[in-house]
Amino acid sequence: MMSAVSLRRLLSFTLALTVAAGLSSITLPAVSAPTTTSPLAGERDFSLTAHRGAPTRGFGENTLATFREALDQGATAIETDLRRTKDDQLVVLHDSGVGRTTNCAGPIGAWTLRKLTKKCRENHTKKPLPTAAELLDFADKTGATLMIELKGSNWSIAQVRGVVNLIKDSNVFDQVSVSSLRVTVLRRVRRLAPNLDTQLIVSGWPKVASTLGDVTGYNVPAASLTKARVKRLHRRKIVVVGGQANSPAQWRRLAKLGVDGVVTPSVRRYTSWERR
Repeated sequence: MMSAVSLRRLLSFTLALTVAAGLSSITLPAVSAPTTTSPLAGERDFSLTAHRGAPTRGFGENTLATFREALDQGATAIETDLRRTKDDQLVVLHDSGVGRTTNCAGPIGAWTLRKLTKKCRENHTKKPLPTAAELLDFADKTGATLMIELKGSNWSIAQVRGVVNLIKDSNVFDQVSVSSLRVTVLRRVRRLAPNLDTQLIVSGWPKVASTLGDVTGYNVPAASLTKARVKRLHRRKIVVVGGQANSPAQWRRLAKLGVDGVVTPSVRRYTSWERR
């Protein structure tokens, strides 16, 4: 799924996938964060969310260094991922395994946090994978808005509660939006924290139509959106962002549709395009 851009507040868009504070409606990045105004969006606030931190040459994905670089490039929110270790600790990782992005191998569920921290190093930074606590501390120190995807489908209520409590106990509750491909996961989030922004990542409009009322925001491909659909969501105070948009054609279409922001792995390209 973003974003995570509250996102209701984010709708006024002092929210988003975004760099700082005030989440209360939907999911993209959180409320009161600095946002950027797209020249194609008129006076509307428009969030620019860095997918997996928008890795570039020399920066790995989903690392704190990459997140800092994305903010420096103009991102107003960071999209990232959490997975559970064998002992149910939370680390920043996209894949189900550690082989692609670290010097270790095997599924993340085979590693305890202690072993992971001791033995595994991310390929670019040569540091351990960031923990969820370190991610939230990063947001606290930088003011960044976070769109955090809970990867996988098998999140029990107890495991979701662990994530929610961690966010509640942090200083950045209003800067966080929790996202997922699974509406059941987000329903559990909302049951435990009704004021925490949630964003459902969808591949098409049918999933949006069938889940209205379950989440505060949607991450939707540009091809599945129309002006009428965006207006329908906005009437319900729902935030809508264009997901995984990676070309000027997609960015232009999303801005013209009146969405609240874009989630892209190419922050530098987007900001260069936007200045033209």
